[in-house]
Amino acid sequence: MARPSVAEEFDQIAGVYDATRDPLDAPALDALVREFDRAGVRRLLEVGVGTGRIALPLTERGFEVTGIDLSRGMLARARAKGLARLARASAYRLPCRDRAFDAVLFVHVLHVLERPERALAEAVRASREGGWAIVHPRRTGPEPERPPDEARRLVREELRRAGIPVPDRGGPAVEERRILERLPPSRIVTLSERTVTERLSKRLDVLAARAHRYTLRVPPEALDRAIATVRARVGDAETTTRRVEALATWSDPATFGAPPTAPAGAG
Repeated sequence: MARPSVAEEFDQIAGVYDATRDPLDAPALDALVREFDRAGVRRLLEVGVGTGRIALPLTERGFEVTGIDLSRGMLARARAKGLARLARASAYRLPCRDRAFDAVLFVHVLHVLERPERALAEAVRASREGGWAIVHPRRTGPEPERPPDEARRLVREELRRAGIPVPDRGGPAVEERRILERLPPSRIVTLSERTVTERLSKRLDVLAARAHRYTLRVPPEALDRAIATVRARVGDAETTTRRVEALATWSDPATFGAPPTAPAGAG
């Protein structure tokens, strides 16, 4: 049986997405708005708009936000929140003319794309200020960097012990850092930085809700057993991480090779 597409996987988790994802914290959102104001950005295209978790607060602050996504389930959730400027479209072929927007925004989306360089090249074509992406950058300093999601790591290890190999590229944060190294942005600025302490059991609840795409590929009984084993082991243990939100921007078409052309009839 063919593996579901990324869009189909997001369709499956759309119903639990908002309840199992941390919102963009207020300082990060305020800093993002300041960056937009500095650059004179008012008309935005958000690629991978999902359920509208970022588009809605930006719209409420007076920005004109158009959102695209390939997941019908996620777009339905965004429409239910009152967002109207939505379309089902690919990040690799934006349905608009050159420089139609002030900026194109990706919020923790680049790691989901097989060809992030193509999506960023399209963003540069379609906007005046290029591609803007909120990412988790590599931290610097004397303290060792802890795993961003300890609960996920423990469950993956338990699944492997049970003979169920689960591919692990390090998680979204690690993949975003690989992209930043491979496609150096024109500019990167920290939006917010904070220490987060939470119970591991809370993160296990997210996995139990099958809110991550990789959990859809694990037999339900095996996943439940692995989570139960980890719960018994960690009890009320907590994990502390340093969460950094940064804004990376790309504005030079030469970064991605030959620039793409607008789709025929785009307007």
